Amino acid sequence: MKLKVCGMSNIGNIRELEDQVQPDWMGLIFYPPSPRYVGDQPFPGITDISLRKVGVFVNESRESIQQKVNDFGLSGIQLHGDENVAEVKAIKESSGLEIFKVFKVIDRMKWTELEAYLPWVDYFLFDTYTQNQGGSGQTFDWEILKDYPFEKPIILSGGIDADQVNEILELKKLIPQLAGVDINSRFEVEPGIKNISKVKKFKAQLKKIE
Repeated sequence: MKLKVCGMSNIGNIRELEDQVQPDWMGLIFYPPSPRYVGDQPFPGITDISLRKVGVFVNESRESIQQKVNDFGLSGIQLHGDENVAEVKAIKESSGLEIFKVFKVIDRMKWTELEAYLPWVDYFLFDTYTQNQGGSGQTFDWEILKDYPFEKPIILSGGIDADQVNEILELKKLIPQLAGVDINSRFEVEPGIKNISKVKKFKAQLKKIE
């Protein structure tokens, strides 16, 4: 199970994450209304971080995304808005990076709506629907994912907490395409600052289960 720690915004906290946890990805949010917004300009030390940095964007232009890729040294792009297939295709082709396409879950999924994205994304990420584009700490009904029909790997997000490891294991048994989890607000001291010991323990529990 891969681990993505999203919503990092403090370089000291990021260095702790790098030194003590080494998650598979670290998310930087480039959505101004978010309390975890990292800003438009790279802050000191961010380009020296060895972790794979995923930029989180909401309906951002391809040019703006590419600028952040260059400035922050991103290795992945998470599209968290209403980006259509043509936009995702263009971003994938121009950047050549890993693409995470987010779909917000309410009470059901129309899987046919995802099909056209398959050639252009590396992961589908399923998050809880909120008007604030994530970070709500709320979990959606994972039962909705049990009829997921594609081979494309998926990432589980939305209010995941440290006490849900066994539930994640059970879901993995039913959905082998479940490749990892994305954690954020439930592991925070305050928006953008993670409790590193809690994240470290959670990662160890995931690995122990495997």
